Amino acid sequence: MESENNEEILKYTPTAEQLISINQTQEKKESKNFIFYWLEDSYDKLFLLIILAALIIRIIVYLKTNDQALWWDAADYMASAKRWAGINPNLIDMWYYRRGFLWPLIGTLFFAIGIGEIGMRILVVLLSTGIIFVSYFLISEMFNKKLALLTSLGITLSWVFLFFTGRLLTEIPATFFLLIALLFFWKGYMKNQGTKYFILFGIFAALTVLTRMQYLMFVIPILLLALVREKHKIFVNKKLWISLIIFIIVLLPHLYLYNKHFGNPILDLTNYYLGIEGISKTGEVGVELAKTSDLFLYINNLPYILDANQQGYSSLFVISPVYFLFIIGFFLFFIDLFLGFDKIFSNENIQKKFFILSFIVLSFLFLGYIAPQLEQRYIMPVIPFLFFITVYPFYFITGFLKEKINPKTTAIVFLIIFLVILIPNYKFGFNLIESKKASYYEVKQAGEWIKQNSVPEDIIIGSGLPQLTYYSERSVYPFELAYRRDLVKGNESDLDKFILEKKPKYLVASAYEREEPWALAYPQKNQDILISVQAYPNPQQPIVIVYQFDYNKAVL
Repeated sequence: MESENNEEILKYTPTAEQLISINQTQEKKESKNFIFYWLEDSYDKLFLLIILAALIIRIIVYLKTNDQALWWDAADYMASAKRWAGINPNLIDMWYYRRGFLWPLIGTLFFAIGIGEIGMRILVVLLSTGIIFVSYFLISEMFNKKLALLTSLGITLSWVFLFFTGRLLTEIPATFFLLIALLFFWKGYMKNQGTKYFILFGIFAALTVLTRMQYLMFVIPILLLALVREKHKIFVNKKLWISLIIFIIVLLPHLYLYNKHFGNPILDLTNYYLGIEGISKTGEVGVELAKTSDLFLYINNLPYILDANQQGYSSLFVISPVYFLFIIGFFLFFIDLFLGFDKIFSNENIQKKFFILSFIVLSFLFLGYIAPQLEQRYIMPVIPFLFFITVYPFYFITGFLKEKINPKTTAIVFLIIFLVILIPNYKFGFNLIESKKASYYEVKQAGEWIKQNSVPEDIIIGSGLPQLTYYSERSVYPFELAYRRDLVKGNESDLDKFILEKKPKYLVASAYEREEPWALAYPQKNQDILISVQAYPNPQQPIVIVYQFDYNKAVL
């Protein structure tokens, strides 16, 4: 009897293949249900409108900027991309090996398949839009969709993101990767949704660093959050170790190249970026000890970052509409943290607020220490949280109105109010794009002319090293001959010897660049061997001049 029952059970027990098929069918159903649910949700519908508007706005930015000249850093990445793609095998290796190489590597692929700069510009448009998309889901995971919706509108119209969507720099792709990494970290670590999120967190954290090494600084607030959440137990958290191992594996190629040129990466980074001398292979220090005023440089610039106008702001005491909302939101959001700091090890809400505060403040202070020249693009990863705090007063008011007005109605009303407040931000972004659109265009023209009037083996001396290299596709040496940051600079005598030995074809003088007095005077001093062959005015006076060497006339 028992054997008959067992046979009956086996008869109705699915096989392994059947179980797999059932699971796949269930996953498909859940996927379809998720899509339908997502489209039915009012906040998601509104977000869909915002993301479409964001994409259209960024396409307009592309159309306005697709022909503009590359600036120094962007040309540095793209010139290396051309070299790695084999466009001119004679190009010198100007890549700076302290930098993550992912961005020019993507450029290499694009140049290799023939879409080059246009493809990269379109990719920046997509990644800039992607930042809004990821931020919405990140804030939704951390808090709720209403705050995520309002935050996404702020990022959409942020002048910082609008302006740099037209530039082939690393901040937008690195910010995109970092926000994805944070989203996976939150799902895996804070919400315990599975090991796969720890793996994805490790991968995208590594992609962030491979794109922009500076973003290693965001490890600190993540580590602090883990410490207050688990204390010493984080060191035995197997899933965090999985993230770390994946992170290191993805970074291995970069760590190898870094070690080859500068020695131990950890020692060199500490030496070069933190100013701790004498512990790296090179002994080279890249930063000076920051003054106290430098440390607060980015914090003081908050009004300009959030709500710029034509004059710009440089003080925390200048009040603008968006910045006013930020101040109110700052106190409303962080009051629980300040009053209940003793609960930080047990209260998840306090921990979330601590994470956001440390993410913002530590980033600003660290940038003030290593980058006191003030570049708003450096703080792109912080901007979503800045706008989150800015819109928090709207969410706070909703708590008092929820019994009188439908929550979805209030969300729409606040969305419209915030949109009106952000219009000056939007206008400033496009005005800035227009005002900077012609920058370095003469250098681009000079480089393209040199390409047409030279052969791949020719070399050039001149200002604007990366731009000239990119547009001319020829090896370009600066007046000081140090074509990479890690090379020793030469003097006028060294340049004379180099010219006699290497016989460069052209010398380019550019008013855009700051040169040593002897370099500025070099064309005038050597008129017997240098002949002006091309000049580019802006608007009437020559700003970029191309000289050709005539070695038959004189000897240096």
